[in-house]
Amino acid sequence: MNWDQLGNISACINHLQSIKKQVCKSVNAGYQGSTHSDVDASSLVWRVVNKACKLKLQTKLNRNVSMPKPITDLWNMGWQKFESASLAMFNKKIQDLKAGRLVEGETDDIATPNFQITAMDNSG
Repeated sequence: MNWDQLGNISACINHLQSIKKQVCKSVNAGYQGSTHSDVDASSLVWRVVNKACKLKLQTKLNRNVSMPKPITDLWNMGWQKFESASLAMFNKKIQDLKAGRLVEGETDDIATPNFQITAMDNSG
């Protein structure tokens, strides 16, 4: 896990906690204890299965729904565009600057300073 994932998760911890409490309450599953051995959760799984059968959650409704269109992962697409265009251009400009070349399309419009060294008068 990295800091980005932790930052994303931290925003919804309160919601996850309330969901956890609601699921435990709905299947009558309390605290099961904590040990370093494997936990037998089969009784909890069977409670969920029985509740799903009772509510007929496994039955399909006859719907005439077309297949949904695939959704574009905007985060991934944006990162790919950044990597392929912006980041590559930035790295090229940095290498050009290190080599002392002006970047294509840019001109140096800062005038070279004209420093004149004058002798200082030590009389006063």
